[in-house]
Amino acid sequence: MNKHSADFLKKPFRRTLLSLLCAALPLISVAQDKVSDIDQETLLLASLGDLQQHQVGGAVEKLRTLVKEQPDFKLAQLIYADLLASQSGSLVAVGNNGRSDQKTLQGLINEARARLSIAQYKPEPGTIPGSLLQMSDDQEHVIVIDTNLSRLYLFENQSGLPVLIKDYYVSYGRGGVDKRKRGDLRTPLGVYFTTGRLTDEELPQRYGTGALPINYPNAWDVRLGNTGSGIWVHGSPKDTFSRPPQASEGCISLSNGHFTELDGIVDFESTPVLIGTQYEWLPQEEWASKREAFRQVVDNWQQDWESLNNDRYLANYSSGFDNGSMNYNRFAAHKRRVNSSKSFIDIEVKDLSIYQHPDKQDMFIATFTQTYSSDNYSGTDLKRQYWIQENGRWKIAYEGQPHRGKP
Repeated sequence: MNKHSADFLKKPFRRTLLSLLCAALPLISVAQDKVSDIDQETLLLASLGDLQQHQVGGAVEKLRTLVKEQPDFKLAQLIYADLLASQSGSLVAVGNNGRSDQKTLQGLINEARARLSIAQYKPEPGTIPGSLLQMSDDQEHVIVIDTNLSRLYLFENQSGLPVLIKDYYVSYGRGGVDKRKRGDLRTPLGVYFTTGRLTDEELPQRYGTGALPINYPNAWDVRLGNTGSGIWVHGSPKDTFSRPPQASEGCISLSNGHFTELDGIVDFESTPVLIGTQYEWLPQEEWASKREAFRQVVDNWQQDWESLNNDRYLANYSSGFDNGSMNYNRFAAHKRRVNSSKSFIDIEVKDLSIYQHPDKQDMFIATFTQTYSSDNYSGTDLKRQYWIQENGRWKIAYEGQPHRGKP
């Protein structure tokens, strides 16, 4: 580093957006001959890495490339403009060179911090979120969204093992998280599933290149009285590369390029979407042990039903059970009456998936294909159960059939 660069970094640069963020960023280096081959976020972080190492020229080159290739990347434009202004000595505060209002400027600063968080909190290779317990054989991918980090993680089902293959910066609701009512501008937390696809031709421009609706409100939301609808994973406005962390009306928003990539990978129907504020990433061995414990809970329910012992079977159900048409007392009376006419019951569970609520560790959701056989009836149905912990034991609080486009 030459004396000019050292002096430059000591003066007005200290008060720029760059100086506020670089200190928390691990060193990132990118080969100069590969600058044009890397994605926009990596290029942005690499430019900040250059600044940490006092390589001002490298930072300017990367940012110049970035704003040329992605002129609607407002955060990159701000950083680049601040850097150029700092070089001339004219910058005295963050965003001094631009004409953004304070709200817009703060949004860009928040976006920068969110993007930097992935460098600080990147999951250890091979670890798996503890809420992602079992993917069914027919679930090729799972979407995991951590709103605290403004990050979407895409996992691929590799012979039953969830493997992280992509991660993207995302924006969520202006009102924050934990949606409860229509119009609160919040993003819901929980376990959801995609229900279809909307093309950009069907949508206003603010939704970008398309949308994947999810099944909010799901059965548990309905039970809690949560209202609202139209929660999607979608792109960004056509004239904007990305948005601040809290900028949507409750949806999850990606850059259009990232949404298009995600859209080309996941199944439009029934891809699980976990949305939470805190995830524990587990080593594979610990994750496998936890998965087995949760699978055993479902296995025990199956065996208790097959036993024809009604007390044993109904002990798997919460006293607060309600499936929308029957509470626990009505459900128990119905099952006792039906089961009393059986000489045998065989239950086969296939395509089992298990997901724990990211923010409510006392809840998990099991979905599976159930084949029921008895001496006077047989049938196959798709079933979804919401299990809660009650007095130290897992019990079913809701049980029903999920439907396409519905909870």
